[in-house]
Formats: sequence, structure tokens, C-alpha cells
Amino acid sequence: MLPGLTAALAASIGYGTASVLEAVAARRVGGAKVYAHPLYLAGIGLDLLAWLCSLLALQHLTLFTVQALLAGSLVVTMLLARWVFASELSRAQLLAMGLLIAGLAVLALSTGTQPAQPAAQPLVWTLAGALPVLAAALAVLYRKRAPMPTAVLAGLAASGAALGARGLVLDGGVIQLLREPMLWLVLGFGVVAMAGYTRALEFGHVGPASAVFTVIEVVVPGMAGMLLLGDAAREGWELAKYGAIALSLGSCLWLTLGSPGAGLPAEPALKAGGSEREHDAAEHGEGSAGE
Repeated sequence: MLPGLTAALAASIGYGTASVLEAVAARRVGGAKVYAHPLYLAGIGLDLLAWLCSLLALQHLTLFTVQALLAGSLVVTMLLARWVFASELSRAQLLAMGLLIAGLAVLALSTGTQPAQPAAQPLVWTLAGALPVLAAALAVLYRKRAPMPTAVLAGLAASGAALGARGLVLDGGVIQLLREPMLWLVLGFGVVAMAGYTRALEFGHVGPASAVFTVIEVVVPGMAGMLLLGDAAREGWELAKYGAIALSLGSCLWLTLGSPGAGLPAEPALKAGGSEREHDAAEHGEGSAGE
């Protein structure tokens, strides 16, 4: 169990740090240019390392446990945002952080080692059908600048990636792994999740966007893991597990929704020649003047 917990905590730190780097990059340049920004690329590198750690964790722990532990990345994000942007944390925020950490600690104790099992073929086909639907929805939302719906979509894509990763067994060697359809589905869901989350950060507050994204990526794959993959708590720890999940998610929502900006600037990204909002405002002003 210890390797899984260690990997999950390492992933949480990586994801939390990457969120700050990506949010800053998204606010500085925006649009497609964000994908070439050095800070964004550094964030993606950390995301990749964190994802590899989460894959390792999912080989040993249940989806609910790993995904809830990854929710601890919000604490990392807010602490780093306080340092980077010189923002203040209220007593309520500090209390929420403490409750979140306490919930995650109980959750870690409530689970035992549960090795990953190969995903059933119906699950593979279900995920294969869901991926193009989510990708098409992202293409539509990308132009609408709707941060919260985009965050929901990103959370669903992250859920697909987590569910696929739990059903991906890594002990067959590299060649065998590359032949697994589930590996490519996980990567596809990961791309949609990162693109959607980045777009949500570009036009929305990082707090609510992170809260929506995190809660969805914990609850959806966690429930699916119990129903489809047989994930369960240690014997006698069922109530403690669900109580810890409720405490962790409640603290997560309190922490982020109670402080929408989370120390990050609230304005959208600036592009070369002005921001998209400035461009829209200019067009609106010209139209008004013409009237």
C-alpha cells in the first residue's frame, strides 16, 4: 500500500504545482499560443510526471482513494498561489485545508492494497465511444469561452482517463502495453482534459473551475470503479471511507468556491494586439459609434 500512497501524494504535489504554472501561462497569452508558453510547457511536464505517478498508484489503490488523494493538489495550488502572487489566506481557508488533509489521511487508512484488473471489453468500448463525443463537445465549447461548462467537460474527460488507467495493467512489458487500446484511450482523454481545463482557467476563476474539475474527477470514476471494477474499502472501514470522502470533497468545495480567485489574477489572458475581450469590446464600441 505504501508505494501507492507515496505515488498518489507525489502526483498531488505535481498536479498542484502544474495548475499554478498553467494558470499563469493561460492568463498571459491565451488561445492556442498558450501551448507554446514556457510556463505552460513546464506545467505540462509536471502533469506528465504526476500522471505517471497516478498510474502507479492506480495499480495498487482504488479509484476513489487515488482520485481523492489527488484532490489534495488544491492545497498545493493555493499555497503556491499565495507565494507567487503574495495573496493572503484567511482563517477559513486554512481551516478548510486542515479538514481536507484530515479527510485524506483517514481515506488513506481506510484502503488496502487492491491490484488493478484488466478492464472488461464493454468498458473499453464505452470509453472508446465517449472519447470522440467529449472531444467534439470541447471543440464547440472552446469558441464559446464558457469556463464552467468547459471545466465540467474537462472533469469528465479526466474521469475517463482515470477509469481507463485503473483498468490498465502495466506488468506485460512495453510492447504489450503499446498494443493495449486502453493506453491510447487514456492518453486521448488526458489530452481533452488538459485542453479543457486550460481553456477554463483562461476565462474563468481558478477556484471554481478547479473545484468543479476536481469533484467530478473524484466522484465519477470513484463510483464507476465501485460499480464496474469491484473497488472497495478495507473490511470494517466502509463508513470511515465514505465519511472521509465527504469531508475531503466538502473541504475542497469550501476552499475553492469560498475564494474564487485563489490568489490568481482575475483578468483573462492578453494576446498579441490585445485580449479577446478587448477585441470584442472594440467591435461593440465601433458598432455603437456607427449607430
